[in-house]
Amino acid sequence: MRGKDMKSSAVPNFFKLSIDERVAILKEFLDLSEEETMILKNLCTLGFNELEAIGENPISNYELPLRIANYFKINGKDYFIPMVVEEASVVAGACYGAKLCYKSGGIESQTIKNSEYGKAIGQIQLINVKNPEEAERKILKNKDRLLEKANEGHKHSRAYDIKLRQPRTANEKMLIVNIYIDPGDAMGAAVASQMAEAVAKEISRITAIPYNACIISNYSGRHVKAEAKVHVENLARKSASGKWWTGEEVRDGIVWLSRWAENDVYRATTHNKGIMNGVDAVALATGQDWRAIESANHVFAMRTGRYKPLSVWYSEDNYLVGRLEMLIPCGIVGGEIKKLPKAEFALRKILKVKSADELAEIMAAVGLAQNLAALSMLATIGLKEGHEPHRKISK
Repeated sequence: MRGKDMKSSAVPNFFKLSIDERVAILKEFLDLSEEETMILKNLCTLGFNELEAIGENPISNYELPLRIANYFKINGKDYFIPMVVEEASVVAGACYGAKLCYKSGGIESQTIKNSEYGKAIGQIQLINVKNPEEAERKILKNKDRLLEKANEGHKHSRAYDIKLRQPRTANEKMLIVNIYIDPGDAMGAAVASQMAEAVAKEISRITAIPYNACIISNYSGRHVKAEAKVHVENLARKSASGKWWTGEEVRDGIVWLSRWAENDVYRATTHNKGIMNGVDAVALATGQDWRAIESANHVFAMRTGRYKPLSVWYSEDNYLVGRLEMLIPCGIVGGEIKKLPKAEFALRKILKVKSADELAEIMAAVGLAQNLAALSMLATIGLKEGHEPHRKISK
């Protein structure tokens, strides 16, 4: 067994181990108690009382496997990654991509501070605006007052900016108010809507203009950039039939695939879907709103006015370099997390994240590793062989 001072997610043939053996490795790596370990071993942690507490017509649980991806080193730290997904090849791909990166030092992933994209944005629709320019002037003149109003009663979230937009319509005139919010370690959906409602009432008093609706904008989230550099010697690959591809051949194939995605919307859509395979699986395992993450990145991929891949790959000296940029609305407090024991277990005990920013960085890193695995597969062995699931090895 590994010593406690040698904790690493680089466990060879992790997929060949029995469930009990994998749980034993996690128990040691994560310093889990017997009670905590039983949460993993229980087939269902939601009884009827817990289901009733969640509410809205539950009749039973719907089970998907909680899987673990290994070989992840993110910002110099080893992680076992919880993933909930029906498709085994998604987790196999994440492990393969992570292993390639691990050999070259892992993946660097950083949340961008002071990004132009808000971690959360609340929107207000003002309607029947006769003079939008005059209304905008009044609102901006009272910006500090409006921000104070937004922040009343919120200890852990902070509205810090207000911007206005005038959408073009055929006849009607409307004005949209965007409130930029740092929700702390929450995702921010509820607080964004609450702040928008408070500000909307104040704006109506200032301008005498009615508001029609207040709602979060899902074009928001933690702005994350992830990067991996993989030495070309680690990229070589062999097919089941014995065919070899050199590291240089694999690198060049991946770069060509990246250029394809950069210049063809049909390919870019599938390229990005592969990234979201990994991101969504971690989101589901940790109780996140994966639909919000999908929505944010649909439009983020269009931010230049043209649909583009969320990641690009290029050659630099003897390395293949991949860079991914995306928005990840996520949180580690609030929401439904406390009602979902396994999601809370994944956050607190498996990932042991200290902040929502850290969770976002992990999810982006998984997306990049997932992308690398998919591109390596396409450039070499192809989809059919690449999607063959790992078979259980009998001992």
